[in-house]
Amino acid sequence: MKYATLFTIEIEHDYFSVSKPQVLRIVPTTATKEILRGAGMVAKFLDNTLYVLIKQLDSSNPSLKVANDFKLQFFLEIVGFDFSTITNFETKDPYNNKLYFSNANSIVDGNDKSVENTLYLNEKLPIFDVTQEYFYNDIVRNGANTAFECLKKVNANSGNLNDTSQFRQLEKVSYISQATSLQFTGPEKEITVQTPSSEIIIKYFQYNIVSKQFDIEIKETVIGLSENPSGANIERVLLNFYNTDNKPFSEGIYRVTINAQEEFLYFRLENDWKPYLGLINIHNDHLAVSENYRFIKEDGTFYTVTPANTEIATRQYKIRFAPAQYMLKYVCRTNKVTNITDDDGVINFDNLGGNVFQSKLPVRMNEKAIDTISVAYNGSETLKKTKVPGYRNLSLSDDENKYLISETFLNL
Repeated sequence: MKYATLFTIEIEHDYFSVSKPQVLRIVPTTATKEILRGAGMVAKFLDNTLYVLIKQLDSSNPSLKVANDFKLQFFLEIVGFDFSTITNFETKDPYNNKLYFSNANSIVDGNDKSVENTLYLNEKLPIFDVTQEYFYNDIVRNGANTAFECLKKVNANSGNLNDTSQFRQLEKVSYISQATSLQFTGPEKEITVQTPSSEIIIKYFQYNIVSKQFDIEIKETVIGLSENPSGANIERVLLNFYNTDNKPFSEGIYRVTINAQEEFLYFRLENDWKPYLGLINIHNDHLAVSENYRFIKEDGTFYTVTPANTEIATRQYKIRFAPAQYMLKYVCRTNKVTNITDDDGVINFDNLGGNVFQSKLPVRMNEKAIDTISVAYNGSETLKKTKVPGYRNLSLSDDENKYLISETFLNL
């Protein structure tokens, strides 16, 4: 029996320049395992890529008839102990906020998420907005889809992507950011009301494939005088993802409005998503609007490569993480070190006094040790290729401006 690769999901992580990024893996949910078996499909995760294979009858047809309206679900699981220290992504509430990936159009703007013909599953980076404040590690893009990384706190109405002390232009695009995060919930979810009020109107909306907006109202709950006779301001409300017949909503993303407050939540009845970093939905239904993202035609046959049409057009999806960035700081044993330079001219150092030298800007971490650092030592020749053997986290402050320092002690 011949198998064909239907689609792949590749995890890219820019920290890894030598080996594959074996810090994450993709595993199918229990329900998806059953779907795969019933459709004659197999999912295998090797190195950094998930391969989904299907039994092939000929160049255009799978061995088993496949429905065109199903979706496959996978969990993104952390398996590398150092993931958080090498990755430019911080989960503020890992139990309730998860990364959400899909081959459906963006929940942010309704557009597809491809950049330069690459089929990303993560949301595009947010467009830079000068009226917003930015923090160290934030990643944004300009109108031409060029990515920029924030190097320090930038106050609202003071940011400039061309200011190299504020932002650094990146070679690649479409990194994972907070835009790819969603609140996850079970049947109920308690939410803080941003503007407390004695009357609360809660509305639940589903996605509309025509308007590409979450504008189909499916439920309304009113907390008024009869429910709140004392007229006290309500500060927290309980969202309930059941209909009037006490049946749970179908799984998926919902927009919930609490008076003028807007929240996006992913409702999942089963509580098997708690230990995972994220959830991946691969749709082959009406949500996968673009044919580039679908993997089976509406009639259940394969997409094929023109002009011969004898080869299956494998969908190659990607998820990309940016590496963490740190300041490099050398703490010298004596005052005989007069200068530290980078032979490649990429890193510039300041002499902070007290035998301490620190990079002027953060350095993007890479698994390949930096070996172009030279040390000027009083009474000796310049010491070449002083490798950076590793790093320790050292917080300079506890506020939103905190920097993580890669601190190396030179025994000089």
